[in-house]
Amino acid sequence: MARTQRLEVRLALPLALVATVTAVGTLGYWLLWRPYGASWLDALYMTFITITTIGYSEPFPLDEGARIFTMVIGTTGIASLFYVFGVFMDYLVEMGASGERRKRQMERKVTALSEHVILTGLGRVGHQAAEELSQAREPFVVVERDPERVQWAVDQGYVVLEGDATEDETLKKAGIERAKGLIAATGDDAANLFIVLSARALNPELYIVARSEDAGVIPKMLKAGANRVIDPYAIGGRRLASLVLHPAVVDFLETTLRRGGAPISIEDILITRDSPLVGRSIAELNLNRRYGIVVLAVIRGDETLVSPAAECVFKPGDQVIVMATVEQLEQFVREMELQEGVNRRERLEREAKGA
Repeated sequence: MARTQRLEVRLALPLALVATVTAVGTLGYWLLWRPYGASWLDALYMTFITITTIGYSEPFPLDEGARIFTMVIGTTGIASLFYVFGVFMDYLVEMGASGERRKRQMERKVTALSEHVILTGLGRVGHQAAEELSQAREPFVVVERDPERVQWAVDQGYVVLEGDATEDETLKKAGIERAKGLIAATGDDAANLFIVLSARALNPELYIVARSEDAGVIPKMLKAGANRVIDPYAIGGRRLASLVLHPAVVDFLETTLRRGGAPISIEDILITRDSPLVGRSIAELNLNRRYGIVVLAVIRGDETLVSPAAECVFKPGDQVIVMATVEQLEQFVREMELQEGVNRRERLEREAKGA
């Protein structure tokens, strides 16, 4: 839409000149040929064949003054038509060049990304996923083949690649080897299944979430390599029922799980082997008093420890579910990442000396 408006603005002046020349020519010929009983159509016809250089015979005789008037109308009319043509061609060339330039810019942005999320498909579900990722300030790349949806993503400021996500080459361009997650959100279950298969083959460590509208396809997607498969209609139905049965609970969870302006948030923290939390208990860390963080659960393999005891010691691979304000969580994560980086460097130095 923005591009069309820009074209209309650029064509406004040349089209106005064409209209002015046409109006002046029509009025002039009508006045010149009034003694012959010429109609407005006769005058418009003469103006048209003059400015378009068609040059059929004149409907009525032209005296010396009328011929001079015809030369003026012909010159200005042809010039204004060439002006219209030039502006339009310039617009087409510019759009082609800007499209290539935009494509190269997007490819450079994707190359600079790592630990990002790849979102395939920008339908209704994809739109919501993109908005959530954007609000969470999570780096992500949209892969979409529909030009209109690609333009929408560009207008939103998203990093987007135009292409078919079922093709390995497109996923490689999206940086799948460096990505941490992929969302297969197209409206075609077969396409989502193929995307999952390709993504898992290209990056065995990738966390993959897929959309499926057919319950029978869900087991196949899980076998193909998806970590989670979501049926948006089933989730929507359960949410509608929950809003009637437990509205306060749903409102609370929706608020805490949405980042960006939410007063409190629920997040998951993965404990790596270099994490400063490894080998330390909840009581020792005193997370509630130091950071205002409440530990809701610890997921350890297939076991889930709900409201873990203060004596619970964190181990590498634990997934810790915590709740706090957004500011408190951001401060905690920053400090943990800094210490984790120090621990990682020290470990690598020890391993290098041992080797």
